[in-house]
Amino acid sequence: MEKEVLTLHLAEPWYSMIVSAEKMEEYREIKPHWIKRLTTNCEVPYDVAAETYCGKVLYRPYTHVLFINGYRKDSPRIEKEIESITIGKPKKGLCPDKWLDTEFFIIKFK
Repeated sequence: MEKEVLTLHLAEPWYSMIVSAEKMEEYREIKPHWIKRLTTNCEVPYDVAAETYCGKVLYRPYTHVLFINGYRKDSPRIEKEIESITIGKPKKGLCPDKWLDTEFFIIKFK
């Protein structure tokens, strides 16, 4: 299988938590930008979960995620192998508390 890398930019403290393996999943909002980047069959915006509008979600075949701390050319970076991409609610301590009852794309990695 060919390596397919998803690049994500992160701020602190989330980047450091990933580097230390304290955080093993990253969250992205279910909005048009992330729908287009993470799925192959969902082209419409929606508010709840992709299943509401598209039936079965087909995810792009990413194999790795490259986390970059910021946007500078020399920003720290780390690459992790993707375990799965799903939709669900985030875990406490791994995102701001205000998001705990919201569904997100969940990118789990090793």
